[in-house]
Amino acid sequence: MRIINIDKPKGWTSFDTVRFIKRRFQEKKVGHLGTLDPMATGILPIFLGQATRLIPLFNDADKSYRAVCKLGQSTNTFDAEGSVTESKECGFLTPDEVIKAVYTFQGQQIQQTPAFSAAKINGTPSYKLARQGIEVTGKTRSVYFHELEVESVDLPFVQIKIRCSKGTYIRTLADDLGKLLKVGGHLTSLERLACGEWFDQHNSVSIQHLKEIILDTDVPWIFPVDVLNHLHTIISTPDILKLLKDGRRIEIPQSIMFEHEDTKCFLNVLKDTSKTAQTKVLDDCQNIVAIGFVMWENGDCYFQPTKVFVK
Repeated sequence: MRIINIDKPKGWTSFDTVRFIKRRFQEKKVGHLGTLDPMATGILPIFLGQATRLIPLFNDADKSYRAVCKLGQSTNTFDAEGSVTESKECGFLTPDEVIKAVYTFQGQQIQQTPAFSAAKINGTPSYKLARQGIEVTGKTRSVYFHELEVESVDLPFVQIKIRCSKGTYIRTLADDLGKLLKVGGHLTSLERLACGEWFDQHNSVSIQHLKEIILDTDVPWIFPVDVLNHLHTIISTPDILKLLKDGRRIEIPQSIMFEHEDTKCFLNVLKDTSKTAQTKVLDDCQNIVAIGFVMWENGDCYFQPTKVFVK
């Protein structure tokens, strides 16, 4: 299973990046975590082959961004790629007023999905309807801004560092900020800095650098076990591997050695509840062989696989 964290260039769609990876590594099955608009740059984790089955495990991850908003102009797409719909003078604003307005978005917010987005209206992507001139009323969704840091105010531009929940539209934030300040606003640049705690600038690679790498052994692959550290771990045995191939529920013998000492404590806590916990199973070479849930039932501990990677 292979994962690579791409630093997506401006002008490329997320699908462009997937198509490049398919050709570069001759892999038919490729998926990505979190779509980036063509105007945006930055972190785009790519999963190849069997690793695509891991993507749902990261869908709830928070995202971090650096955004630049331009006040005084509204656009129909909420970003610089759209047409200007309204212009207003914003020179009367002070940096303190702008900063105060930004921080009012901290915490839970209800956002309206942009008309020019991939969100579907009766099965049709919203942007296709909007391009035909059809008036689209965007759906609303609850999002959460965990951190907002105004890095600079140089009117009409405001640079903000953001950590937010999945599904957040940063260009909607730019539009909402402009509305709050009564001058309008739109997004002029966006860089994704991180996806959760696993994918950031430190383990990313640019498309250009990837083109220059000759040997696949020099590719900065990310090992799945390294980014599934949020799951509990069971070290498998030959007997368990045989049972896993059939996708069967497995009783976990007390003699099994767990990779982490705290897993024993975790199982003991779980024993006194009716809850289950998501867990990965590794072979003795640290390869992921299954993902599922552990549970206690009638005094015995079981592992129920949901994804099996051995045949």
